[in-house]
Amino acid sequence: MELQFEDNEYYLVDDNNDTVATTDKILLKEYDVYMKKLSKENCDEIFGVVDVFKLAYDSSQEFLIEPIESPTFTFGYEQGFDKAMELNKDKLFTVEDLYRVFLINSAGNNTTLRHFFEETVLSMFEQPTEIEVEIRCWIGNGDKESDSFKDPLVTNTGISKLDENGCLILRRI
Repeated sequence: MELQFEDNEYYLVDDNNDTVATTDKILLKEYDVYMKKLSKENCDEIFGVVDVFKLAYDSSQEFLIEPIESPTFTFGYEQGFDKAMELNKDKLFTVEDLYRVFLINSAGNNTTLRHFFEETVLSMFEQPTEIEVEIRCWIGNGDKESDSFKDPLVTNTGISKLDENGCLILRRI
């Protein structure tokens, strides 16, 4: 299975390139009988999207003896993160900047070096739009239930386990 990101939505696509699950509410409504739901949070985690609120909460709780659940307590962390992002937004190099520096330092027109830059250096900056994933499943075997994430012998041929919101649970392969 492949998890794809397009137009701010996630799509789980099978080997036949058919969409089997999504975060797209319009598609879910249209094909509610066949289409399964994906959790945006689970998909964001797989793609490495930073959840500022979770980061702020986890950071604020790290050194406490007892957890503090107040949203006001994490507010400073959220504000600090947002301010750091704002201050650093102008300190980014563009791909064109890198390319110019690379060509200047490599004597200009060497086609092998140009190819290296395009194939290797640029690929480090590309954000993936497709990631291989597996669906968490369970297989009942008599009195025993096996979990595909915990038991390597269980494959995705079982019945999908769902989270508390009825969404498929995915894991990056």
